[in-house]
Amino acid sequence: MKTVFRNAAAAALLVAGYSGAAHADPTFLGPTPYVGASSSPFDPAGFTYFHLETFEDHLLNTPGVAASAGGVTSVVFGPSIHDSVDADDGVIDGSGLLGDSFFAGNGSAGVQFTFSEATLGSLPTSAGIVWTDGGGATSVTFSAFGPGGVPLLTQTVSGFADGSNNGETGEDRFLGVVNSAGISAIFISNASGGMEVDHLQYGGARVPAIPEPQTYALMLAGLASLGFVARRRKHRG
Repeated sequence: MKTVFRNAAAAALLVAGYSGAAHADPTFLGPTPYVGASSSPFDPAGFTYFHLETFEDHLLNTPGVAASAGGVTSVVFGPSIHDSVDADDGVIDGSGLLGDSFFAGNGSAGVQFTFSEATLGSLPTSAGIVWTDGGGATSVTFSAFGPGGVPLLTQTVSGFADGSNNGETGEDRFLGVVNSAGISAIFISNASGGMEVDHLQYGGARVPAIPEPQTYALMLAGLASLGFVARRRKHRG
């Protein structure tokens, strides 16, 4: 399911992430608390395309992505004990039982979400996912890969899993990456037990327009003229 959203934090990241000067590639994002789409650091306004998969239609069907294992929780696991992102059931109340998510029975083996450049037109430059539940008070590992499957980064984080499997949402954390050269895949795993994730999101950044050579020439000529006028006024004074 595709959703479009934006927030103030995303605008700040847009400036920092895509100005080409304020961050180093690749940049790891998270783990940050996440209750709904408004918690995302990504702003769709800065992308040529942007997709958010909430799994609320009980499918993984946003364009250009495939999972290496697992499936939508309501299909693989059944109609109960889901751990969706809090806001997906229409109210933020500390429970994700009434929403849907993506389930992997062997969380320690992990799930890789691979992006298709052919389908999307270009690889995403930003991608992320929300960890919502796992076995025990587990650590979570997030990895990202660039063009050609070249490893970009791996981060193992902990301290937020609550050890309960009853849909609580206080432990939900966003993990993501920004890489201007493109992201071919992201991977997430638990230290042990099963795993649920939600709100898979990815987008390709807009590329600023580059002035044509003649435009550069006109700009330089204009600057030179201004400099000449300023010098003449200084001499006359």
